[in-house]
Amino acid sequence: MATTEKRGLLQKAQSVLADVTPSFEKWTKRSGFIRAAILTPCSTAEGKFYYTTDAVGFSGREIALLTETEEFWLGTLSKAFEWQCFSRDFNELDKFDGLFEDEILSQINKIFFLPFRNKERPMIFVLLELEEDPDLILPPASEVSVTLKNIVEFKNQTKKIIAKLQKNIETGLGISESRLYMLSLKVCIEEELSSVELPGDELKALVTRSITEIAQTSIAPLFRAPNCSQTGSMGEIKVVLFAKDEEDEQLLAYHVARTLIGLFGTKATKQVLLLSAGLCPNAKGTLEFLCKC
Repeated sequence: MATTEKRGLLQKAQSVLADVTPSFEKWTKRSGFIRAAILTPCSTAEGKFYYTTDAVGFSGREIALLTETEEFWLGTLSKAFEWQCFSRDFNELDKFDGLFEDEILSQINKIFFLPFRNKERPMIFVLLELEEDPDLILPPASEVSVTLKNIVEFKNQTKKIIAKLQKNIETGLGISESRLYMLSLKVCIEEELSSVELPGDELKALVTRSITEIAQTSIAPLFRAPNCSQTGSMGEIKVVLFAKDEEDEQLLAYHVARTLIGLFGTKATKQVLLLSAGLCPNAKGTLEFLCKC
């Protein structure tokens, strides 16, 4: 009985923690971090690398540029779960020349790094301090590490995501049938990656997936509950809307494109495609549309 009670309390605690854990975007905004990213280790046929899995304030091309070998990062940073700073004042930024656009690199005062989560192959939090930024206030490293660990662990809780989508869909079907849309960012992403050398198709696919997920996070506020959006396959985002009147697809595409200008630029966002995928009268079909890649 005691074991069952402990398991029940643990599950309840995990559920509460998942509910209060912010998204990376919300947490960085609340913390006053304008340009920040999480780098994650991966292994491909071409070797071991770090690539961006979360980012704010970076373009798609900049996200791709941050991709570097594991050897580079583990040779540059210590494994200590502490803030590590590289400053222009001490001529320490040259080693990062290839990781940032020249225009941004010239504006960087300091780059802060914080390894977290795993001692041997840590994830890496990256934070830029630019000339026009106010002085950054860095919270204690231990506090930031815990928050980042929670963000990473709970953002992909499949069961929780599906349960939330199911609830929204059931509510939405009380308004209208599900209006299904496919948002294609393939051309935008291809343009962003065209001038970045990524070793191998496997790594390119991971970076493409990350940029798509970051785009989905950016546009999600446009589709308030019970409407839903979910990252699909390569360069695609699936959207479900509920409305008694038919949506103005051109207007919707316009708002999506404007939201993504920071990620892709004005020119590239003209290539955003919003395509109708029809109507669905039931929850099962709508959920399958959202969750099937």
